[in-house]
Amino acid sequence: MKQLLKEVVLNLLLSTAIFAVVVLFLQWRNLVGYQPIESLGTTFSPTFQFVLEIAAGIIGTAYVLIVRNPANYLGFPLGIVMSLMLAFQFFLQGFVDETIIYLVVFVPCQVYTLITWIKGSKRSGSEEPFMPTFLSMKGFLAGIAIFAVLMVADLFLLQNMVMGRPIDFPLVMSAVVVAASTLANFLLIKKKTDAWFYWVLFSIAGTIQLASIDAWVTCTLFTLYIFINGSACIAWCKQTAKENRGWLLGK
Repeated sequence: MKQLLKEVVLNLLLSTAIFAVVVLFLQWRNLVGYQPIESLGTTFSPTFQFVLEIAAGIIGTAYVLIVRNPANYLGFPLGIVMSLMLAFQFFLQGFVDETIIYLVVFVPCQVYTLITWIKGSKRSGSEEPFMPTFLSMKGFLAGIAIFAVLMVADLFLLQNMVMGRPIDFPLVMSAVVVAASTLANFLLIKKKTDAWFYWVLFSIAGTIQLASIDAWVTCTLFTLYIFINGSACIAWCKQTAKENRGWLLGK
């Protein structure tokens, strides 16, 4: 436990250093700017928004760095805190769909994974071998169809019809984030390598979305996600046995 806690502290310090450099650069380039937001019966100041974004970025970066170690489940409480912070941040920015996806999908999945890892750490020699697989051709095509349905439902039903917002570029990227992350979480639980393709798509879409609304601090977090999820995607592809490559083999 002491070693795991040491790893958590070191990664928190590393992520703090990363975002200190990011903030200095953004301040130098005059890219940090917020307007007061009226919501939930109160006014959220620019300072509050900036601190929230920085805190979510630091904790989120530490989380993804920590969980690279399969033995360290202490990163998941940080992941839960990050998800709650990002949910509130996206709520303030007007992206209700991403608020919902973080609260309804990300937090429960992280809690489930935390419980699973804790239970697994208490067992010795009884763990199943790690054998990721690709979807079958039928499953692959079904996944694309589900992605399209989720994206259209989010964009036109929730955002346009229910929320009454005109469709613009940030909303389109938001819909991609919601659809990709929903599929990615489900496929990851099933140990499907395809999950990482959707995680990379999630990271790219989130980076573009946040850049388009000048949310540069969180944009940095999602940029880091591109590289981290990309490396995880490559690692899972290499660990997937040839006979388990499903649609890649036309199965």
